Amino acid sequence: MQLSPDSGDPIRVEITLDGEDSDSALNELRKWLLSDEDLVGVRVDPVTAATRPDLMSGGLVEALVATVTDPGLIGAVFAGVGGWAAARASNRRTRVRVTVGDREVEVEGPDLRDPEGMARRLREDLGEAP
Repeated sequence: MQLSPDSGDPIRVEITLDGEDSDSALNELRKWLLSDEDLVGVRVDPVTAATRPDLMSGGLVEALVATVTDPGLIGAVFAGVGGWAAARASNRRTRVRVTVGDREVEVEGPDLRDPEGMARRLREDLGEAP
């Protein structure tokens, strides 16, 4: 899948986590991505669940959405997620799910300890602009 730099539409990368304290982990990942100098200009927003039916927002973070306007930065997003997962994998069990469009990749276990391999798998399976 090639992500077209000519489409003009931002690319939406959704990241979800399954594991211990995923809400806190997503907040950690968001801080990690926002502090990455290679991701300047990429928006990383939390997606929250309502804590009560009468609330429109608030509550626990269920996912992150990275909005990429420069398709050349999609690989940097994947590398950032891989780096964070590798740093976390040594002491916590986590499953990372990354979705772009209708494609989804799930990574867990020992694969999380290899940031370059994880980023490569995300690029190959989800696509990256040339």
